[in-house]
Amino acid sequence: MDQKIEEIVKKIKASKKYKIILEETIRDVLVKELERHKSLKIAEETAKKKLHRIRAEYLGEPNYKKVKEALAEAFKENDDAQIREVCWSIFTKHSSTRERNQLLDDYYRRLFEATGKPDSVADLACALNPLSFRWMGLDTSVKFYSYDVNEQFIDLINFYFGLEGLEPLGIQRDIYTDPPEFPVDVAFLFKMYYCLEHRLSGAGLEVVKSVPAKKVLISFPTLNLVAKKTDILGNHEEDLKRGAEEHGWRLDYIEFENEVVVLVDKTGERVQP
Repeated sequence: MDQKIEEIVKKIKASKKYKIILEETIRDVLVKELERHKSLKIAEETAKKKLHRIRAEYLGEPNYKKVKEALAEAFKENDDAQIREVCWSIFTKHSSTRERNQLLDDYYRRLFEATGKPDSVADLACALNPLSFRWMGLDTSVKFYSYDVNEQFIDLINFYFGLEGLEPLGIQRDIYTDPPEFPVDVAFLFKMYYCLEHRLSGAGLEVVKSVPAKKVLISFPTLNLVAKKTDILGNHEEDLKRGAEEHGWRLDYIEFENEVVVLVDKTGERVQP
């Protein structure tokens, strides 16, 4: 059976759609589905459906060659407005970051008022979010670890970090099967908690628990992709509260027009205004 599983993993990994996803992720999803379904055929079919959501190609991706060229040209001109414009255009290619565009001028200011300005960050399942660095108000000395299973995202992020003068700390990694080991002040888990829960019940809370961060910012959209109101947080809030009670965390809430962010404070300390 193990040999058959490995054959299916290799087959999925070799496909055009999933070749940029970690083999480790493919294997984990397949094995978990096999535990549920027993039938290898059904497990493979359901695993592919979950990998489709993890791959999330439907959310949109940029033309990587063209956006690298545009970024390089903007940095060559050393024009902040032009650099921001290029980054902004990249965001619009991905639904998750596009929805945050209208919040950027105020978003990180309010988050870091609540957490304190971090010297180190972990952006978990980051997609294209690290390209919003210029809106964060952080120093280029910050340790900015960025994790995603998509190698194309990570390649673009490290290219951008190099232009910004940041360390190339984009890492292709499955944060569920292989949690980050580097301690940070603040971790971001933006619009991914519920995706992890769809992958496997309890996975979202496990990621929050395992990340070595003093504080974790978990965002949930309050509008869906067609701009209708949704209460995704309501489906997961009780689990977060139970986790907070079990581990001694404090939960606070930061509300925006189309997102709500749950601040999980593992230190129990409050930032002084």
